[in-house]
Amino acid sequence: MMIFHIMFKAIKLTLRDKGYFLYMLIFPLALILVLGSVLQDSFSSDVKLDKMTVEYVVEQHSPIGEGFSQFAKTASGKQIVFKEAKSAKTGKSAVENGDAVGFVAVGNDLTVTTNSPSQIEMSVLNGYLTKFTAQYRLASTIIKVDPTQAKILQNPPKVSDSAVTIEKQASGNEITAFEYYAIAMIAMVMMFGINSGISVFREEKVRHTDVRLFIAPIRKSTAIIGNFLGAIFMQVVALILLMIVSQLFFGVHWGQNALLIFVIYFSLLFLSVAIGMAVDVFSNGNPAATGAASILVQVFAFLGGAYFPTGDGLMSKLSPIGWVRVGVRDVMYNDIISAAFWPIALNIAITLVLVVAMSYWIRRKEVY
Repeated sequence: MMIFHIMFKAIKLTLRDKGYFLYMLIFPLALILVLGSVLQDSFSSDVKLDKMTVEYVVEQHSPIGEGFSQFAKTASGKQIVFKEAKSAKTGKSAVENGDAVGFVAVGNDLTVTTNSPSQIEMSVLNGYLTKFTAQYRLASTIIKVDPTQAKILQNPPKVSDSAVTIEKQASGNEITAFEYYAIAMIAMVMMFGINSGISVFREEKVRHTDVRLFIAPIRKSTAIIGNFLGAIFMQVVALILLMIVSQLFFGVHWGQNALLIFVIYFSLLFLSVAIGMAVDVFSNGNPAATGAASILVQVFAFLGGAYFPTGDGLMSKLSPIGWVRVGVRDVMYNDIISAAFWPIALNIAITLVLVVAMSYWIRRKEVY
């Protein structure tokens, strides 16, 4: 019961801080709104491709020239238009002036001239030319085998521009800016538990109740656990509110694994509070520890991709925010349940090490 008594005392101390919820709720929600709005285009995988014009000239009368002329008529549609130029000079001039993406000179083979098209435009152009090459080779082979089939290949059926549809599935690489920053900012807020951990014993010292607490007939570990749970409780409330608000206003669908995602964030909260308490204990309550902890949170946020995407590489693995962000993303969008094991296990393991170290450190002192 003494643990709960100490826990409730820590909760009351937290509630007296008027700026607590402003710092834990308004600040991260504002960052999600601002960063999500400003950077949403960089997260969009939808690319609008303008209509492409490709000019061509058939330099000499040949089967390949006739074949390409027929192909140009059937291939032209909403995405691309093959336009016959008056001359090779005119076609190349159109490319230089930006009026055409490419120019194709059709002789015994195809000679393509481009003027630094985008990667997408180049891919589309290559796709059409590859299609023609394959179709021409097929036609040549069939005519050699059965010349009577030549008429069938002269007028191939035209494929509608809407015949091919692409169905996208949500994945960790195709999330919106609001979803990304909601996941990352909630992780960063859980990392703010460092400040809560530091203030647990700091408040005791400021109010001169620390001596009373540690000369009381209770185990030192009881005092540590009670303050630890008290610091965590209010941040759990903030975590729940952030998840609810981000789903309602930013379209973050936590899905059927919402409880598991909550556990991942909760394990990070345990770790951050433990780090804060450890910093305060091992620094003997040095006021400079608060500034150092704030810098540490920002370093973790930078490495973990809280302000800009850092991928899944080494930088993310060096930050608790990073490995939690990746774990939540994989569970949430890719349904990889096993991805939750690594961040949860690592956070809890480090927390236990810190709690044991603090207990041993305080036990050696008569008064903290």
